[in-house]
Amino acid sequence: MFRMMEGRVVSKSNNSSNIIWSVVDDEAVLLDTSSGHYFSLNPLATEIWKHLHRGDSIPHIVGTIADKYAIAEEIVKRDINELIGELQAARLWNQLTPSEET
Repeated sequence: MFRMMEGRVVSKSNNSSNIIWSVVDDEAVLLDTSSGHYFSLNPLATEIWKHLHRGDSIPHIVGTIADKYAIAEEIVKRDINELIGELQAARLWNQLTPSEET
C-alpha cells in the first residue's frame, strides 16, 4: 500500500496542482492524484526538486549543486535541464527549462 507522509501540493499550475509529495530517506516520492501514478527521485534529483519547488532560479540551483559536489556547471545545467524535461513529460512540472529561462 502506498502512503504519503507530509504530502504537499507542489505546484499552483493547472496541470500540476494535483501533485503531492514527500521526502522519505532522502528521496522524494511524488504522486499524481489524478492518474494514480507515483514517481521516485534519487537524492540529488530530490535536492534539485526542492530548489525548484522553492522557486530558486536555475542559475542559483546550478551554482549551488556545482559548488556542493565539485561538478562543472555545464554538466549540472545539462542534468537539471534533463530532469526538468522528464518532470515536464510526466506532467509533474510545467515551469521553464534552463534553455527557456531568460
